[in-house]
Amino acid sequence: MARIYTSILLAVILIGSAGADDTLVNSEKDFIIRHPAVAGQFYPGNATELTYEIKQDLDQAVNLPEIDGQIMALIVPHAGIVYSGHIAAYAYKLLENSGINKVILCGGAHRFGFEGVSVYGPGIAWQTPLGLVHCDDILCQKLIDFSNQILELEKAHRDEHSLEVQLPYLQTVLGNFELVPALIGYQRGSTIDILSKALTDLQIDNHTIMIASTDWQHYLPASEGWKYDSLGIACLENFDINLLEKYLSEEKVKMCGGGAVVAVLKAAKAKGADKIKILKYGDSGDVSGDKSSVVSYVAAVAYKSKDNNLPQKAILSDDEKNDLLKIARQTIETFLKTRQVPQFEISSRLKEPGAAFVTLEKQGQLRGCIGLTEAVRPLYETVSYCAVQAAVADPRFPAVTTGELDDLHIEISVLTPLQKVSSLDEIKVGRDGLVIERGHYRGLLLPQVATDYGWNREKFLQNTCRKAGLPLNAYKDSNATIYKFQAVIFGKE
Repeated sequence: MARIYTSILLAVILIGSAGADDTLVNSEKDFIIRHPAVAGQFYPGNATELTYEIKQDLDQAVNLPEIDGQIMALIVPHAGIVYSGHIAAYAYKLLENSGINKVILCGGAHRFGFEGVSVYGPGIAWQTPLGLVHCDDILCQKLIDFSNQILELEKAHRDEHSLEVQLPYLQTVLGNFELVPALIGYQRGSTIDILSKALTDLQIDNHTIMIASTDWQHYLPASEGWKYDSLGIACLENFDINLLEKYLSEEKVKMCGGGAVVAVLKAAKAKGADKIKILKYGDSGDVSGDKSSVVSYVAAVAYKSKDNNLPQKAILSDDEKNDLLKIARQTIETFLKTRQVPQFEISSRLKEPGAAFVTLEKQGQLRGCIGLTEAVRPLYETVSYCAVQAAVADPRFPAVTTGELDDLHIEISVLTPLQKVSSLDEIKVGRDGLVIERGHYRGLLLPQVATDYGWNREKFLQNTCRKAGLPLNAYKDSNATIYKFQAVIFGKE
C-alpha cells in the first residue's frame, strides 16, 4: 500500500494544539516541550497514520538472527521512514518486550554547526504525534557535567531530524521510556573521544540501551556506494572500531553520523559488548527503484555474548589499557635504574581492587611472567607490582637488564575472580584460564596459553597439572580442585 502523509500544514496544526506556552506542568515538575521539527516530512504527522506505518515496518522485519546475550547498542538510519524505516525496524524489533526503559540516543548535527556535544535535557520532553517522551534528568546532567565540551544547545536540536525520527519507533516498541538525547556538532576526533568517554563513565543498568543514528554513503550509484559501505560493515562485523574511525577520517567509509557510531560502540565495548551483528542493509533505491543515486542504510546490534563472562569491573576502556601498559613499562624502567617504584596519577576505576598477570617477552620468547590471582590491592598497584616481579623475580629467568628494555614486549592479563569448576564441560578453551590445586601443589595457566599451543581441553588440563608439579591426570583426582577464570588481555611493544 502506498504511504500517505498528512500535509505539513496539518502537522503544524496538530503540533500547535498543545498550546502557545512551551512550558507545561505535570504532577511532579515543570518541563519544556521540544516540538517535532519534521513531522509531516520525514514521517506522518498524524498519529493514526504514523502508527500504521511503524507497525507495518515492524511486521515486515522477519528472520532476525538470534542475539545470544545482552543487547547494549543499536545502529539505525534516520532518513524519511518511507525510505529507511523498514531497515530501522530490524533493530527496533529486538527491543519488543525487552524491558528497556532508558534510551541514550546519539546522532550527528545536520542543520546547525557547533563545537562539542549538545544534550537537550534535563527538564525537556520531546513530542511526537504519539505523545511526549521525557528526558532522564539525572543521566542528562551527568553527561553535561562530564566535560565543558558537552553543552545544552537548544538551537542544535530545534530543526534536527536524526534523533527525532527514532522516537516513534521507540514509543511503539517500548511504550514509556526516558530519553538522553546527545548530538555531536563538528565530528572532530577530540569531540568523539569526549562523548565516548562520557558514555563509558555513565553507570547504567541492563534496562538502558545506547543508540547511534546515521545514514551511510549519500547519492552515489548503488554499485559504487557499496564499496564504501562494505568496508564499514566489515569493521562492524569484526568489532574493529578504531579501524572504522580511521576509515571515516580518510573518507574510505562515509557516514553522516559516523562520530556518534564510533562513540557509542567504543562505550559499548568498554561496558562489555563483544559482538556486532548486521541485521539489515539496503538503500533508498530499494524503494524508489532508482539505483543511480542512493543513500545507504544499516541496522546493526552490539551485544555482550553469553560466552563473555567478564564482570563489569574487568572491562577496560582503551585509555585504561594504555594507562596500565604505561604504568608497567615505567615501573620496570624506574626500578631497574633506581630500585624505586614510581608513583602514578590514575583514574578512579583503576583504583578498584583487581587481579592481574604481567607477561614479558623478548624477541618472541618468554622473559618473565608473574601475577596475582586475588584482587588484594588496587588494579594499578597490582600491575606495577607484577611488572617488577616479572622483570626481576621470576625464578625461571635472570633479572631483566636496562639494556633489554627497548626489546621488551609487555602483555597484561586482568583476571576475573576464580570460579570453581563442578564439571569439565564448563571449561571453554580460548575463553577460560585454569587453576588446579591438590594439597600444597598449585598451578595456573592463562587463557592465551592454550590458544597459543593449540591445545584441546584435555591437553589444557594436563599441562595445568604439569605446571602444578602434579601427574598429568591429576585433574581427575577427587582431591584436586579446579578453578576457571577469564581475562582481558592486551599488550604493546
